Amino acid sequence: MNARLISTVIATVLFVVPASPGLCQERPPRSIDELREQDAVRGRPGETVPDARTYKSLTPEERRERTMRRKLRRVDELIETGKYEEGAALLESLRVSRSAQDFAHVQNTLGFAYSHSDQPEKAIRHYERVLRIPAVPDPIGFSAQRQLAQLYYDQGREQLWDEDAEPWFRKALSSMQTWMGRSPAEDPKDFLFLSRVQVELNDLQGGIKSLETAIRLAEERDMPIEEEWNTLLARMKSASD
Repeated sequence: MNARLISTVIATVLFVVPASPGLCQERPPRSIDELREQDAVRGRPGETVPDARTYKSLTPEERRERTMRRKLRRVDELIETGKYEEGAALLESLRVSRSAQDFAHVQNTLGFAYSHSDQPEKAIRHYERVLRIPAVPDPIGFSAQRQLAQLYYDQGREQLWDEDAEPWFRKALSSMQTWMGRSPAEDPKDFLFLSRVQVELNDLQGGIKSLETAIRLAEERDMPIEEEWNTLLARMKSASD
């Protein structure tokens, strides 16, 4: 069995790893303003100090902040109800320049919305912007890095020619390795996904090693192991001989 056929089996049958770009991100991280709103609640329920005062008494900065929070809450509501394109459109209309954290949140949320509305090119663009932000907050940077690995991989699978697919798979490999190098815990599913990428790049030995690691980690944690994983491992070893 050649590497391309093994890869197809991995992607379509054996590896129980969702193909959705939102693999590790059920919802985008909350912005710094939302966190501040949760942590500094005073006065009436759900209101921060500025909201508890009359609008006329607010400084221009406090007014801008309150308006931003209101719009971001609306974006969250749209995304929570699956209205990803509407949420993205509203977010695109915002002008966020107050802090790197706010900008990172907006870009990350746009990436999330576009990845869930079947617009991978736009999702990739916004996630890449997140990673270009100096001192991007770790939770947002980690999330963007993992999402990019999946999006790059999916783009590679869409290509008709190997020479067009390879650059995408190499990006997926680099992004995944960066994610795994920074992730606080090893996850069997990460190694399963890494094996998929390595096989696409005809690195059977690397794919075998990653799959073996996934199985070992799952066994150590008493996680269910699909019978097909061991079958696939045997096939990969046979193909590499």
